[in-house]
Amino acid sequence: MLLLTLACCCGCPAWFGRPAWQQYPADAALPAQVADLTLRADSGPEVEKLKTEVRKANLLAEDVYAGVYGTSDGKRVIVFGDTGFRLRPESDADDAMVRLTDTFRLGTPQPVDSGVRGRYDRCATGSSDGTDVVVCTSVDHGSSATGVFTRLSVDDSARLLARMRAQIVTPKQG
Repeated sequence: MLLLTLACCCGCPAWFGRPAWQQYPADAALPAQVADLTLRADSGPEVEKLKTEVRKANLLAEDVYAGVYGTSDGKRVIVFGDTGFRLRPESDADDAMVRLTDTFRLGTPQPVDSGVRGRYDRCATGSSDGTDVVVCTSVDHGSSATGVFTRLSVDDSARLLARMRAQIVTPKQG
């Protein structure tokens, strides 16, 4: 009986709380290079606008980041997000896609398996200035990352966002 009591009193909170303490707190920093993408230095006004929009969407964010990456052959990726504690990352991922629907004329967002407990990823196709784009977002208990991708499929965009997120966001715990 004692083991059952211990399992219920300690095991359940530990099981459900583990993603939160592994993912929060976190730091974010944009690397100069991710895969074949290079951080563009000439996108200052666009980046500042994105940071302002991210801050408005999450007033409790501890830090916000944004950057534009590109390749010499014209592939472009815009990435932005924030750090800070999130109690309900799944609903925050859904809310992020709703906020971006009008901007990018997104279709129905589809869940993407992140392979990480407590992280929720969504992707949808849309358009921006006449160019087809894929928008993916990834939210966990300590941070969010959203990418707008050109010239990539949904699956490739989701994989690239995961790779970018791994280089941008660093949990301080876990």
